[in-house]
Amino acid sequence: MNQPQHQKESAFHDNWAESVNLKDILVREAFESPTALENRFICKLIGDLRGKRILDVGCGLGESSVYFALQGAEVTASDISPGMIEVATNLARFHGVMIHGIVAAGEELNLSENYFDIVYVANTMHHVADKEKLLGQLQRTLKPGGRFF
Repeated sequence: MNQPQHQKESAFHDNWAESVNLKDILVREAFESPTALENRFICKLIGDLRGKRILDVGCGLGESSVYFALQGAEVTASDISPGMIEVATNLARFHGVMIHGIVAAGEELNLSENYFDIVYVANTMHHVADKEKLLGQLQRTLKPGGRFF
């Protein structure tokens, strides 16, 4: 995380993470409420999550990661912010599930090749300077036939 942009992003999101109460994070509502049209559409495309390995890049507070874990997925949540990873993993425990959290910039993921069934990268692309490098990392981690969302 040597780039100044990465350091600024991490600091901003760490500060945000410190201000959050886990009880205020609406996990199910983010995916199931009538106003969650995009997330409901994505979930319909993804289908049954039981037993799927999902990488959630730029997981933020962890709503997506926790929701996917509640649906039976094995979730790895990554974010550039240590504070966000702490909130996401605590949120998972609060909801009775486990996720694996890693602190990393999306362009610098140190994850196994051909491991994940699904890579979820919502609300992250606009934070990434080297989108080509990010997409290369994501493609490398996907199993053959895996999908991005």
